[in-house]
Amino acid sequence: MNVFQHNPDTISAFSRGWSDDPKATPIGILAHLPLNQAGARALFTGALDTANPDLKFICRPSERAAVLYFWFIYLPEGQGGGISLVMERMTSDKNRGLPIFCKPANKKAQTFFEKMGFVMGAAYDGLKSYQLMSCALPDPVAGRKPYDNFMPGLNAGTKKTSVTVVHSADDLLKCIAIRGAAYVEDRSIPYAEDVDGNDYTATHLLGYVGDEPAGCIRLRYWADFIKIERLAVLPRCRGGLALDLVRAALAFGQDKGYRRFYGQAAFPVSKIWERFGFKRRPGAGLSYLTDEVYYEMDLVTEPSDWRLTPDSGAAVLVRPEGQWDRPGPLEANAETPDLPDKSLGSGEWIPGVSPTTLYPDRDIPGCVNPFYGESPTCGKDSWPPLIYGRLQGVNDGAD
Repeated sequence: MNVFQHNPDTISAFSRGWSDDPKATPIGILAHLPLNQAGARALFTGALDTANPDLKFICRPSERAAVLYFWFIYLPEGQGGGISLVMERMTSDKNRGLPIFCKPANKKAQTFFEKMGFVMGAAYDGLKSYQLMSCALPDPVAGRKPYDNFMPGLNAGTKKTSVTVVHSADDLLKCIAIRGAAYVEDRSIPYAEDVDGNDYTATHLLGYVGDEPAGCIRLRYWADFIKIERLAVLPRCRGGLALDLVRAALAFGQDKGYRRFYGQAAFPVSKIWERFGFKRRPGAGLSYLTDEVYYEMDLVTEPSDWRLTPDSGAAVLVRPEGQWDRPGPLEANAETPDLPDKSLGSGEWIPGVSPTTLYPDRDIPGCVNPFYGESPTCGKDSWPPLIYGRLQGVNDGAD
């Protein structure tokens, strides 16, 4: 209770039955400790008393933890499937990407954790433990294209790089600001040479280091080739992000069906383009508003195995740029026929009471949003309404 009063998010309860069923009662709990960095080190050094943990090691609801420690689990036999619901919470914006550890009390507990995906052995910040178990949750961006692997909050506090296609005016302004810092200021290039009137006729890719916008690149289209330009990375973030942006730009162009790429590179950065196979055209180069010399560069690639064509599908061709491999907003809102699920009785949806709409903060005395603190817009009284109904053949006489 001491820990719960410090951070109510640490306790999750399980129950059987529907949430609007007055007979539904809790059958078990899972408690976890969101440990700060000092708490994580204390866990590995043995300084954390897991029987009576010091609250200085445990984060408040509004704080992002360094690691999560599964502290206590009680579930009746045969009810272990409820753990999957808690694991979903472990991938929320506040918890996404955090290491998860536990300490099995016995061999039976170890087997249980192994079924959840834990393995014996753990490491953190140079420390290792052979008594702890660790769990690596699936990477939410695994398998995504190199131009579509940024997810807000996923890499917060790290130096990991990621890239996304610009879809909003706000993201375009980030690109222009990055170019201003990288070109206009850092290399003393005139503003008119950078902001040339072509930004609204191009595709922009925005690169991130952690959760911070740090680099960008621009693509402009002709009939049978793409011009790649305006590669910029903030001075303090230079390193691998520039290569990620070029790699993403090439993959993006290839998936749109292009094979030929053209660019103009200043001599100091021409090595980056040459790493990807660009060939410099012979000649003395050319200059614009400054003494900077640019060289024309060419690259011809193999066709992409996955490229868009007029036959890629109507739904695919209306999806947001760069997100062609997953359903878009138009598909989410499209009306689709209800297909009965034979495993759930008849599959006929029968509303509860018109149907039942429950506002937990208003209708449940003392109810506090357990997700409070997981996003800036989530307050104690910001519960969304919960709408309940019943499936015929499932609720009727069923447990």
